[in-house]
Amino acid sequence: MGLFPVLVALCALLLAGCGERGAPSIEIEGPTMGTYYSVKVARPPSGMTAEALKLDVESVLDRVIAEISTYEPTSELSRLNANPGTDWIPISPELYAVIAQGQHIAALSDGAFDITVGPLVNLWGFGPEARPAVLPTPEQIQAARERVGWHKIELRASPPAIRKARGDVYIDLSALGEGYGADRVAADLDARGVADYMVAVAGTIRAKGLNPKGQPWAIAIEEPLPDRRSVHRIVPVSDRAISTSGDYRNFFEKDGKRYSHEIDPATGAPIERNLGSATVVGDRAILVDGLATAFMVLGEQRAPALAVSQGIAAYFIVRDGDALHGVASPAFEAYLARSTQDE
Repeated sequence: MGLFPVLVALCALLLAGCGERGAPSIEIEGPTMGTYYSVKVARPPSGMTAEALKLDVESVLDRVIAEISTYEPTSELSRLNANPGTDWIPISPELYAVIAQGQHIAALSDGAFDITVGPLVNLWGFGPEARPAVLPTPEQIQAARERVGWHKIELRASPPAIRKARGDVYIDLSALGEGYGADRVAADLDARGVADYMVAVAGTIRAKGLNPKGQPWAIAIEEPLPDRRSVHRIVPVSDRAISTSGDYRNFFEKDGKRYSHEIDPATGAPIERNLGSATVVGDRAILVDGLATAFMVLGEQRAPALAVSQGIAAYFIVRDGDALHGVASPAFEAYLARSTQDE
């Protein structure tokens, strides 16, 4: 699900929380979904061990991969994509819920977020297959675009099923996968009576309660710089999810031009924006994960406007030549105020 982001990207995002001391805590980490996960539990329930927690968390994440990965040919999503039929196809309630979330964000963003963008993602070399040596031709882009469009799928809630307008519609849920994984792990921790935790899957985090020092979990937003790592701002988060999407880690260069993994369905090509990153805070990780991607595609003008109109807590880092400046939605201002107090 997505190319392997370097581990330091996760470490930088969690930098503000590293080295916290106070109450007893358990910390685990490991690879998942082609990226990395990290879980920190403060004040763990009696009897919880790091070994048992790691087994539980990785079991949950393995189930997520079995449901929505495009990198696993036997996953439910891969089998759906391989199905050439245009009749109703039964799907699990879990897969239905993720696809429905994607369709909700697509409608909200007027198609800037599109889970059927997979053919274009693959064409540009950001999918499961190896990146081609040459850039796609206009003809190849147009052929892929004909398979793309969020209106090309229809959902039925009961019993859960999906219908494709074309048999070759290909769904890619990687822009929701990190958040979905974080939510599933969080639900497992809730069921086990854990009151204080932070779950991170790459750039998407779900935090509950307080850190070992008895304070909100401190999450760092990186500056969107491809050649170095620097913390732009620290945000206190408790009982919320936070996700950052950017164009500065997963990209390739060809003939002196940089091509981001964020694909605009309207053009069929990687985005060309001054927006370096978008950070979103909300109740569920899957939602903020998808919204952050949608905002990157919308760009530095349309994304803040949508955040304001929908009351979404979002923070944008915009490039102005060599300078960077932050733009916060009104709903995000409270996090900035708390951040300033804590600094």
